[in-house]
Amino acid sequence: MLMKAIDTLHVSAVGPDNIQPGQTFEINDGDGAILHERGLAVPVEGGSDPDPAPTLKARAK
Repeated sequence: MLMKAIDTLHVSAVGPDNIQPGQTFEINDGDGAILHERGLAVPVEGGSDPDPAPTLKARAK
């Protein structure tokens, strides 16, 4: 499954380096679904963004 990172990730199964936001990477379907559910990456299909970027929440002061 081809995914595009929304946040900086480190997935040891992908490689030793961090995956930067906007970078695409290959991962198995099960792990890709988990990253998508957690809002960390989106699937890449046909070059279009399937989901809009998540809205950021304000930090508590």
